[in-house]
Amino acid sequence: MRGTSQPAPRQSSQVGLVSGVALSLSGMMGSGLFSILGHAYLVDGTRFPLAFMLASVAILFSVYAISKLAARFPGPGGPARFALVCFGPGLLSGWINLFLYLCFLLATALYAAGFSAYIGVLTGPMLTAEQLKVLGATLVVLCTLVNLLGANRVGRVASVLITLVFCALLWFSATGIAQINPLMPSLSGVKWRGVLIATAMLYINFQGFGMVVSASQSMANPAKTVPRAMFIAIAVISALYFVVSWVAIQVLPPDALAANADNMLGAAAQVIAGSVGAKVIAIAALLACAAAVNASVFTASRVLTLVISAHPSARLSRLALEQKPHRPLLISAVFVILLILYFPLVAVGKMASMAFLLFFSAIMLGHLRISQQTSARAWMLWLGALINLSLFLFLVMDGLSAAPETVIFLLIALGGALIFETGYRLETRNR
Repeated sequence: MRGTSQPAPRQSSQVGLVSGVALSLSGMMGSGLFSILGHAYLVDGTRFPLAFMLASVAILFSVYAISKLAARFPGPGGPARFALVCFGPGLLSGWINLFLYLCFLLATALYAAGFSAYIGVLTGPMLTAEQLKVLGATLVVLCTLVNLLGANRVGRVASVLITLVFCALLWFSATGIAQINPLMPSLSGVKWRGVLIATAMLYINFQGFGMVVSASQSMANPAKTVPRAMFIAIAVISALYFVVSWVAIQVLPPDALAANADNMLGAAAQVIAGSVGAKVIAIAALLACAAAVNASVFTASRVLTLVISAHPSARLSRLALEQKPHRPLLISAVFVILLILYFPLVAVGKMASMAFLLFFSAIMLGHLRISQQTSARAWMLWLGALINLSLFLFLVMDGLSAAPETVIFLLIALGGALIFETGYRLETRNR
């Protein structure tokens, strides 16, 4: 009967535009900014606010592609689902999702390493580098336990933490602007190679925009709400990041900027508001990194669960899911801890940016196959893929000269994922 097909009344629990913007902001708020900003300065000098602007433009193409896919194909799984949507089940989508899993492992390790760095800021020379790494690993263990307990208020606590971080950054920006001569960075003598490498490094700061995708099923009109939420969040965070980085280079001389690569915002806050300012930024950094680790290790485990479910006959499935649904989370935590212990923060940051640049490039190229279904403009997808791949290549070239182990590790991981996926496909075909 017609009466039974009427849509259900709108529930008060449905996610609206404001909540959607908050979800996207929570995925981008601060953790990467605190962790890798100073290292971008070492590459780019005082023009890295320009690099932030270029990174925000580059990410817009990824936002466009993901928002179109999320609006047309709402559902759980987030970006991992989109590889299946774009390429269909098979070798290519399986390979891409295995690589996506690595992306989230690297992002989680970056945030945990940033946490360790700011613990070092607060404690001074009391702790060795090895002890700080152990503290970062301990944070991963604690976040894993929280996820295992399944506390239903973790999301609310994370939102409160992100709000505090946002307020701290607003305070830093407003206080700094009130004390400086507002001169915009000059573009004269810009070394564009350095700017583009810094742009690629800072890309990781924006990768969490897609957290709102997971809520698309709870929206009354995801086709409109998801894209609007993502673009509004990107505009807000881009403006904030530009101002924060601009204030930092105004209040600190070049030698101080270079000497405080791991704590650039804290050093700037020290100038602006003394020891209180430095502590405010350090605490904000700890909160941002802890919240990001908690969210990212969970997301990594969800991606691994999807990967495992796509390989029901593989040894990985028997290892991870037989009566043990929590094992993907534990496996993810172990991998993240190994990354923390054996790679420095800047190396992890570069690998994370390279990984996400490559992943979003693949998604945009795959999106071309179904662009008629999503009403996406093909030229936007082509241009976005070209920009992402170009930034990826700039970061690879920088890595080969400055830290070749980062590129080697990423290539080994990419090749290993392909070998695993190919082996699985051959195994199932021969049965």
